[in-house]
Amino acid sequence: MRAKRYPNGARIRRQEGTAILSFRMDRQGEVLGWRIVRSTGFDDLDSAVGEMIERASPLPPPPEEVPGNPVELQVPVNFSLR
Repeated sequence: MRAKRYPNGARIRRQEGTAILSFRMDRQGEVLGWRIVRSTGFDDLDSAVGEMIERASPLPPPPEEVPGNPVELQVPVNFSLR
């Protein structure tokens, strides 16, 4: 995802992890709210997840076959130095 940025401090400290991001968006792709349901274990990486979803809004509209208004999704956000 283009909106994802690896924090420099976390990179220097060699921090890695995967957060689970839960978010709601309307049918036009506008993010209505979000929360981290599973932390990476590192504050810098978790903050980067929030910055990422805010930067990415609006997202592409969901396909018609995806139910709901708003649409609720959970996605992994991985930070890996490999």
